[in-house]
Amino acid sequence: MTEPLIYLDHHAATPVDPRVREVMRRAEAEAWANPSSAHQAGRAARRALEQARAQVAAAIGARPADVVLTAGGTEACNLGALGVVPDAARVTLSAIEHPAVEAALEGRPTRRLPVLAGRPPDADALPLEGAQLACLQLVNHETGTVLPVARYAARCREAGVRLFVDATAAFGKVELDVEALGADAVAIASSKIGGPPGAGALWIARDAAVDPRQRGGAQERGRRAGSPDVVALAGFGAAAALAAERRAAMAEVGRLRDRLEAAAVSLGAVVNGDPAHRVATVTNLSAPGWRGARLVAALDLEGLCASAGAACSSGVDGPSRVIAAMYPDEPWRAEAALRLSLGPGTTPIEIERAIAILRRVLPRRGPRETSSGF
Repeated sequence: MTEPLIYLDHHAATPVDPRVREVMRRAEAEAWANPSSAHQAGRAARRALEQARAQVAAAIGARPADVVLTAGGTEACNLGALGVVPDAARVTLSAIEHPAVEAALEGRPTRRLPVLAGRPPDADALPLEGAQLACLQLVNHETGTVLPVARYAARCREAGVRLFVDATAAFGKVELDVEALGADAVAIASSKIGGPPGAGALWIARDAAVDPRQRGGAQERGRRAGSPDVVALAGFGAAAALAAERRAAMAEVGRLRDRLEAAAVSLGAVVNGDPAHRVATVTNLSAPGWRGARLVAALDLEGLCASAGAACSSGVDGPSRVIAAMYPDEPWRAEAALRLSLGPGTTPIEIERAIAILRRVLPRRGPRETSSGF
């Protein structure tokens, strides 16, 4: 009998928690109407929507009125990166931002904060001269690097610069208190915490305003137009209510990650990023002699699901932009990058099976097509 797949791509999407599925099943039956409608069916949908908003707000230390519900993390990041300051604003961002932020800012004048070898620099290094907005992720999606965003926020306040934080890779892994973080806007996503895809949120500070990116109705207090997916958002709320449970599992997740990482290193792989400043759920490795996309394919044939970088960049057989920014003098690392990411449901048996697969696959090496360390 074929063994079940080993899923080690939790930074791309997490399996939906069965308890979340049950909430969504009930919402599908009871809250299917347009929540902007005044009749009974609309009011039922509105109650489900507002319950989800309250659950998300409670999970991040916010007031429900300050939470804008969106159709996913990308929309939340777009709204935060583009809506907090005027379109012509000069922006500071880290060199390792997610494409949901990076691509949204194309065409704007930007300055970059380097994060070499995954070691975030001190707040004094933040290039804020002439900037009106800083966009900084709390946790990097590829290496798990944790940036000292609270310290950066204090520096931004001193300089009179607005701050948007992409916390989509942080929520459920580290405790998130948006009020204490010091940012003007913070994005989170359902699919990273055991909720369904297609649901997210942007928290906006009370003294900040946001210019909606979608035009239409006055939903979300005029901050986000369009009828919401109440069923997906109900699932998001249920997943947010379980975020503390996910965080409590991080110590065990970290032990499993370390076991997996040590085995890969013993086979010749090197770790990307700074192990002292990362979350427990991920190891990012470079395997000499391999291209990342081809290694992912080889592992998939063995039943191990992994990735070479951000899921939204899949299908592009090129180097990881994040790893290239971290190691500009070692381009082979970006070419050979492999991300293995775990979640609370990852078991020791799965990790031992994954190690056995790595032991079969990594020694094969890949085609030596470049002269940059392959």
